[in-house]
Amino acid sequence: MQKESSYITTSGQLRNLSEQALTATAVAIDTEFIREKTFWPKLCLLQLAFDQHSVIIDPLRVTDLSPLAALLTAPGIVKVFHSSEQDLEIIFHKLGLVPNPLFDTQVAAELLGMAQQVSLSTLVREYCGIRLSKADSFTDWQARPLTNSQKQYALDDVRYLPRIYHDMHSQLSALGRLSWLEEDFAALGTESRYRPNPDMAWQRVKHASTLTQRQLGILQELAKSREEIAMYRDLPRRWVVSDELLVQIAKTSPQNLQELHRLRGAQNQLGRRWGNAMLQAVQRGLSLVPEQLPERKGLQIGAVCASAAVDLLRSLLNQRARQNGITAAMLANKDDLLRLASGQRANIKVLEGWRYQIVGRELLELMEGTLSLRIQGEELEVNRHKATLEAGCQKEMPEAGCQ
Repeated sequence: MQKESSYITTSGQLRNLSEQALTATAVAIDTEFIREKTFWPKLCLLQLAFDQHSVIIDPLRVTDLSPLAALLTAPGIVKVFHSSEQDLEIIFHKLGLVPNPLFDTQVAAELLGMAQQVSLSTLVREYCGIRLSKADSFTDWQARPLTNSQKQYALDDVRYLPRIYHDMHSQLSALGRLSWLEEDFAALGTESRYRPNPDMAWQRVKHASTLTQRQLGILQELAKSREEIAMYRDLPRRWVVSDELLVQIAKTSPQNLQELHRLRGAQNQLGRRWGNAMLQAVQRGLSLVPEQLPERKGLQIGAVCASAAVDLLRSLLNQRARQNGITAAMLANKDDLLRLASGQRANIKVLEGWRYQIVGRELLELMEGTLSLRIQGEELEVNRHKATLEAGCQKEMPEAGCQ
């Protein structure tokens, strides 16, 4: 348990802290930020915990955080987060780097049979026997001075993580599952994950499932323009134009401001300057050749068949998850199953690495009809056809023969 805490407000204090932390084997990290009125998150606090120390760094007072770079990239020090993506994004935006190596306790918890997206307070209660106060969950982290309650809340987000990390590490090691997390943590530590990509912004737009492929091409250009405006103006995307309006523009392809402003809310949201940018995006989308149009997400099979296939795949997925004491979502999500049911095979995590060994191969066999399921008493029984067993045996152990 951390015995000492401090509040860093000067560059000298930050340099001393960074040098001291370089002697640790694991450093817990968390951030507090605000983003309601901006595109880029505004970092308000950065908390660290290591050995017997828990520390708050005030980035509103210490604007140059570069002394932390050596610590955040030190190969021999594990950077421990809980639900790390937003923290990693803001650190990348602030320092131009992603902390590595890293360990996310929320991800690890799923390999230990805990609930998907388990909260930090649940882990602290489970591993440390302490109930955290959440009184400052919606506090204004930009306000100064911070109250003692705010400081306590911020420190609680990191002070218990080193102990949780070490306990989880021991549990996963005993289960032989530490290596299972390597791919997931490597993906979290990839810089491209946190670098805005306007060309792919259309994939985040909601309510686009009814668009034709041509309309998706228009949406692609509309979303790209919105992303670029939001980034340049540092505004939330929805303040530029809502997802709903983007989809309506993609459907109707307005040719001028008058047609555009007939759409509900368009004149209020876009005005003339951004309205013209959207009209230009529409024209770019209309001029795309078929090979440039984005691929439609979704199934190539009927809805009824898709639903039945996904239900069947999920039954097997849940069975193997229970048997291995991990969450089904850790193996595959609904989108993975939908893509499998539609015949897709590329870039699906359950068909790679340890996930493939646990259930991915069987999901493919189930789709191909070489594996079947049946209810046996209160259990789901998995049966592989004899021919499949022999083929698999020869493929994996060609010299050993089948028993």
